[in-house]
Amino acid sequence: MGNRKPAWLEALYVQQFFTSCSTHENSKKNEKNVLCLDCCISICPHCWHAHRFHRLLQVRRYVYHDVVRLEDLENLIDCSNIQAYTINSAKVLFIKKRPQNRQFKGAGNYCTSCDRSLQEPFIHCSLGCKVIQFQFP
Repeated sequence: MGNRKPAWLEALYVQQFFTSCSTHENSKKNEKNVLCLDCCISICPHCWHAHRFHRLLQVRRYVYHDVVRLEDLENLIDCSNIQAYTINSAKVLFIKKRPQNRQFKGAGNYCTSCDRSLQEPFIHCSLGCKVIQFQFP
């Protein structure tokens, strides 16, 4: 991953998704569910035309959490050791760590950042937990 995070990675972590686009607030289907990797902003489907020559990454929603398809993300960053989940027959990664109800430490693997229980051989529960060791500039 190098010593510095790409700017789009910070944007993926801090941008709001699945909120209404202020530019297209009167349009239907104006939920921001795409990150423009070149501009580092979240956009709605109506904004796509202005970003048609940019690299775009679709963010999806799973049980109130933002996820990205592993297939889309692994072309941009090293996703090894992050536990993927199958949702609608696609492998996805959670962008941010998810809250835990209880702390139980039994045998097995745990996230190096938040101690979430994981399957073997994974050591990160989300993209955010994997890159937490790097500081934003």
